[in-house]
Amino acid sequence: MKLEGLLLNASWSTIAMAVVSFLVIYRHFGGFYYRSAMSMVCLLICSIYGFTISLFLPLIGKTNYINSSVAVLYHTLSCFFTGLKVECEGQENLKKVEGPAIYVCNHQASVDLILLGAVYPNNTTIVAKKALKYYPFLGWFMTLSNAIFLDRKNRDSAVKQAKQAAADIHKKNINVWIFPEGTRGHESEVTLLPFKKGAFYMAVQARVPIIPVVFANYYEFYSAKEKRFNPGTIRCKILPPISTQFIKEESSDVQKFADDCREQMLAALKEITPEYKKSQ
Repeated sequence: MKLEGLLLNASWSTIAMAVVSFLVIYRHFGGFYYRSAMSMVCLLICSIYGFTISLFLPLIGKTNYINSSVAVLYHTLSCFFTGLKVECEGQENLKKVEGPAIYVCNHQASVDLILLGAVYPNNTTIVAKKALKYYPFLGWFMTLSNAIFLDRKNRDSAVKQAKQAAADIHKKNINVWIFPEGTRGHESEVTLLPFKKGAFYMAVQARVPIIPVVFANYYEFYSAKEKRFNPGTIRCKILPPISTQFIKEESSDVQKFADDCREQMLAALKEITPEYKKSQ
């Protein structure tokens, strides 16, 4: 019986190694479905990892590494299997801020989650839609890592949560990462959707700077609609921090603040997107 057990374990180990070897080799040839599937497998692995370390790291006082380590791991694994790379400029702007900040980033598709690990700072939580809270492993990890869940359908609840987040920024000394478009933009257009004001209200209330992060349009590499997922290099630009010190908490002032930030990010988006520059 012992011999049979050893042979069975050896068989399963051989099969597992063969499958992993095939997936690693096939990454050079796989198309949309392979790369999409592998990015989901990597996400599941990182969700389980995130759930595990969010139970362990707080016990040794390293809570600030939970989200960033998950982001870096997901970026590393997914880029290995998908062939994506990120070239980032402006990282010196991250060093210009002492204390917490709010990072705002353009939102194109699910691939954004792969790219974040290239720039995601330590001690940073993310704002996400409330529905993600109920996803197995991913939702559990996000809950344990202090993610801010907003109910976009309930404005009063969203405003209350945003105010609480503004208070927590200083209380917990944390950064916040937000996609101010609120949803994914148009894949094929080098543009940004109108910004929602939540991130900017939060920044003004907390009196912390906004740091814009822009990823180039990657339609030539990825399109869910056209079933395209190709390897390639995506540029990223981190813009200088924008102070909130003299901005009033009035709706019109916050709206202008959001619009000005959007204009800066849109200009950067057009600048770093090769296909847009070619068309001009």
